[in-house]
Amino acid sequence: MIRVEARLDKRIIDLKKESIIYDPQRIDDDQSVVVLTGSPRRIYHDICDIIDGGDEYLKLKEGDTFIVASPILPGTEKIANKAQNELYKTPAHIHMLKNKDLHSMHAASEDIKVMIQTFKPKYYMPIKGEYQHFVSNMQIAQSMEIPDEHIILCDNGEIISFENGQLMTYRDTIIVGDTMIDGIGVGDVGEKVIDDRIQLSKDGVIIIGLTVNRLTRHIETTTDVQTRGFVYLKDSEYIIKEVTRISEDVILSWQENPLWEVSDIRQMIKEKTMKYVYKETGKKPVILSVIIEI
Repeated sequence: MIRVEARLDKRIIDLKKESIIYDPQRIDDDQSVVVLTGSPRRIYHDICDIIDGGDEYLKLKEGDTFIVASPILPGTEKIANKAQNELYKTPAHIHMLKNKDLHSMHAASEDIKVMIQTFKPKYYMPIKGEYQHFVSNMQIAQSMEIPDEHIILCDNGEIISFENGQLMTYRDTIIVGDTMIDGIGVGDVGEKVIDDRIQLSKDGVIIIGLTVNRLTRHIETTTDVQTRGFVYLKDSEYIIKEVTRISEDVILSWQENPLWEVSDIRQMIKEKTMKYVYKETGKKPVILSVIIEI
C-alpha cells in the first residue's frame, strides 16, 4: 500500500459516478493509495497524529510505503524533525523528498494559464505570495491578453474599490502591521514593551532597591543594587558603588524636599543613573528603582 502524506477531512472516496463510504474491510490495502493534503505548517502535526493512533482508519503497517513530499518551512523544523523520526520507527517503508526536489508550492505558469483560459476573468488580482510572485503572475496574465489596466497588484493595506462592476482608479490605505501574541493575550503587547525587551536583550537590567523611612526620608538599610546581563561584576564593582552613591544622593535631596512624590524620586534615580552608566560603559540598560517606605 502506498500512503502519501496528507489529511482526510472526510472518510469518503469520491468516484466519478458514485460515492462509497470508506470501509476498511472493503478496501484492499495492496490496491490503495491514501493522499493526505494540508498546509506545510500543519501537515507534520497530522502525520504525528496518525503515528500516535489518533486517526481511526489510517494505521501504518508492515509493507506500507509512506512518501513525505512536503517542504520544511521556517518555524516548522521542530515538528517536522519529530514527525520524520517517528515515521522511521514504524514498520513502513519511508521515502523523504528533500526541499530541493519539491516545487515552490505555487502554481506553475501553465496551471495559471489554464485557469485564466477557463474563467476568462475581466479583472485579475494575484493575492498569494510575495510581491515578486505577484509580478510574475502579472506577466502571465499579460501573456494571456488581459489588459494592463485590468491587472491589479496590491501591497498590504491597500484597498481596492469597484463601482457598478468597474475598478476605481483611487486606492485607500489602512495601517497594517504585526500582531504580537504573548501567552494567551493577542495584540496586547505594546510598542514600548517590545522596545524594553530589545533593550533588555542588548544591555541588560539594573535593579536598585532602597528602604526609606516614610516620615524622615532616611535610608534604613543598605542600598541593594543587582544587575543581570549588564556587566561582569568582579571587573566593574566601581560602577555598582557609584550607582549606589547616586541613588543615595537622590534620597538626600528628597529629605530636603519632602513634598516630592515617590514617582519623582524613582525617575530622578533612573535618569541620573542612566547618564552615568552610559558615559561609563556606552550601554543603556533597563533601570528599575524600587523604593520601599516603612
